[in-house]
Amino acid sequence: MSCPSPAERARTLVQGRLPGLLFLEGAAAPLPVRHGTGRSGQPLLLVPVGGRLYLSLRTHRGPVAPGAVLRVDDVTPSAGAPSLGRVRVSGRLHAVPPSEAAAAALEFAEANPLPSLLGVGTDAVLYRLLVDGVGLETETGGGPVDTVAYLTAEPDPLHEAERDLLLDLADHHGEQLEPWFRRALHGAGIHADHPRAVRLDRYGIVVDTGRPLPGRRRWVRLEFTHPLDTVEDLAQLLHPVLFHQVSEFATPCCDHRHAPEP
Repeated sequence: MSCPSPAERARTLVQGRLPGLLFLEGAAAPLPVRHGTGRSGQPLLLVPVGGRLYLSLRTHRGPVAPGAVLRVDDVTPSAGAPSLGRVRVSGRLHAVPPSEAAAAALEFAEANPLPSLLGVGTDAVLYRLLVDGVGLETETGGGPVDTVAYLTAEPDPLHEAERDLLLDLADHHGEQLEPWFRRALHGAGIHADHPRAVRLDRYGIVVDTGRPLPGRRRWVRLEFTHPLDTVEDLAQLLHPVLFHQVSEFATPCCDHRHAPEP
């Protein structure tokens, strides 16, 4: 069965395109932060000069850097879609030295190209969270994620465009995809009148069957025949279905079917 591993889910969630909350050691309440996670897996925080987080970090005293936890919750592409969960990345915050700030800002921009990165060095500073622990919670449970696996995992390449891709499939290709979904689900013994795609990643599509099934969730995962690396790969994979050619681009699997209804 091919689906995102816990490490891949965690890296996808913490990439930087979703809102983050920082729980800083010694702070009374969590603070919203803007972050971007580079290829190393170590998150960078963009800290405005003069703000609450900036002042807390500047006044920190102690022999070691302040500890912190960055929490990121998934934002589903549509109401009722299953969530990727919530990730917590813990570690210690270190100010990026001025000599490394330009390179760090470029690294941040690759993950999350915020215009305010232009203010690094004047209106904002960068801090790097050196990761020593990762946890992931999902609707079916949760627990620690191997730190090395997290650091070496790749974020999902379709996640940034997921919502737009799903909207495009629903608005422009629903007539072609719905009958294909019905046939694929029927082959697995699942009846669905109006199935629709509600999640999308490099490994497959999650389809809403339109109604909860006895002892099962309402979502069924259809696996692609191979992992995708780009949006163009998805277009190429779907082309035979969208243009009424024979295709076995995906097959049902069980990661959603057999989970109990929440």
